[in-house]
Amino acid sequence: MALIIKDPVTYEEAMLGSDAIYWKKACAEELEEFVRQNLFITVPRPAGRKVVGCKWVFKTKLEESGQIERYKAWLVAQGFSQIPGVDFNETFAPVVRHQTLQMLLALANCYCWHIHQIDVKSTLLNGDLKNEIFIKIPLGVEAKEGQVWLLHKALYGLKQASREWYLKLKG
Repeated sequence: MALIIKDPVTYEEAMLGSDAIYWKKACAEELEEFVRQNLFITVPRPAGRKVVGCKWVFKTKLEESGQIERYKAWLVAQGFSQIPGVDFNETFAPVVRHQTLQMLLALANCYCWHIHQIDVKSTLLNGDLKNEIFIKIPLGVEAKEGQVWLLHKALYGLKQASREWYLKLKG
C-alpha cells in the first residue's frame, strides 16, 4: 500500500515535523552541492540594490512500491522579484517539441539506432551568471546581520536559469 505523503510547505514546517532530521539532511546536501559548485560568496548587502528572496522546496521521493526512497530539498530563488535589465537581460532557451522527440524515437526504432539518455545532477546550477544577483541567505544558514549571497551560478527560480544552462551546454 502506497503512503500518502504531505510534503512541508515552509522551512519551519519541515524543521518542526516528525521527519525534521531527514529534511535537515536534505537541506545540508543541497548546500554542500552549492559549495562544491562554487555557487555563491557571502558579501555585505550592497546599498541601493534589490536582493532577491529565496525559499526551500521539499519533496519526498517515493519508490515504485510507494515507500519513501529519499527526502529532497531545493533552494529556489524568488525570481518574480527580479528586475529586467538589472538582474537579467535574456531569458529565452530553446526546448524540444514533443512531436520532434516522438519522431526521433520512431526513427531510432525503425533504424535500430542506439539511444542514450543522461541526467545531469543539479542541472540549472551549472549555468554561469553574467549579471550580479544578490539573494537573501536562506533559513537554516547561519550568517551575520546584513549579509547576502552574491551568486556566481544560476539557481532554480531565476528568470535566466534555463538560458544560462543552455548556453553552458551549447558551449
